[in-house]
Amino acid sequence: MTIQQIMGRGLPLWLALTLAACGGTVSDGAAPSAGGVTPSSGTVLQGVYSVTLENKEFLSVITPELDWYALYFERLADGKPDIFSGKLSLGLDGKAAISSVRAFQIAKSALPLTGTASISAATLQGYSVNLTGITSAKGDSLSFSVAALTPTSYNPGKAASYADLQGTPGWQGSWYDGETSNLSSLQFSSNGGVSSVSALHYCDLSSLTLAPLSGVNLFKVTLNIPVKGLGGICLRSKDRLSGVELQGVAFLSRSPLAGKSWRLDLIALDSAGSGISFRGDR
Repeated sequence: MTIQQIMGRGLPLWLALTLAACGGTVSDGAAPSAGGVTPSSGTVLQGVYSVTLENKEFLSVITPELDWYALYFERLADGKPDIFSGKLSLGLDGKAAISSVRAFQIAKSALPLTGTASISAATLQGYSVNLTGITSAKGDSLSFSVAALTPTSYNPGKAASYADLQGTPGWQGSWYDGETSNLSSLQFSSNGGVSSVSALHYCDLSSLTLAPLSGVNLFKVTLNIPVKGLGGICLRSKDRLSGVELQGVAFLSRSPLAGKSWRLDLIALDSAGSGISFRGDR
C-alpha cells in the first residue's frame, strides 16, 4: 500500500510516515510556501541497517515503537558483539537523536554504560550515526554510515511469521552474554516458543519466545531467566531474587554463509540494558 493510499483512508500523516518502508525521510508533499521555502519533512526510521568494514560489523534495528538496538562485532568471526539500545526521538529532515544510549560491554563494566547518539542524513537507503560518550569495548570510536539491508536479504514490507522460525535442522549459532559465549542449536515451536535450546553458562533459556510484530518483518523477544539454572550460577540472574525478565527484537535475513539459507539475529535485554545476543544460521 502506498503512502497516498494510506492517506486516502484518512490516517494522519505521522502514522502514514511510520508505516513507510524501512527508514528515511519522507516529504508530506506540501507545496512551497509563498516565500519559496518547502516545509521541513519528518524523519522516519524503521527496519534493519548495517555496515561491514575490515571484518567488523555494526548492525542496527529500529522498531515501529522507535526502540533502537545495535550490535557491534569488533571481530566478526568470534560472534561476541557489544550490545547497544535506546529510544529514538525523531527530528526533521533526516535527523534523530537518542538522549540515553545504553552500552552493554562487560569488558569495560559489569553495568551498562550510557552515552548519546545523533542520526543524520536518514533516507530509505540508510543513515549516519555518531555515538558520543561511548567507545567500543576495545576502544573503537562509534561513528558509522549504515545501509538498509538489500530487499533480497531482508524485506521490510513482509510480515514476520512463526513459520519462518521453524525448520530442520535448527538454527546453528552462538549465544553471548558479554562474558561467556557458547555454541547452540535453537529450534522453535509453532507458537514461537523454543522446543530445543542449549543453556548459556547455566542460564536457563527455555522460556524464550518470539512473536511477530504487527505489520513489520521483526519479532518481539521475551525471555524469563530464573535464578537457578541447571544447578549453577547464571551470570544474567546472579544476585537476583526472582530471576530476570528480558525483552528485545529479532529478525531473519539471508545468510552469507555457504550452504546456509537464512540467518537469525536476536537481542534480549533487561530494564537496565544488559542482556544477551544470538546469531545463528540454517
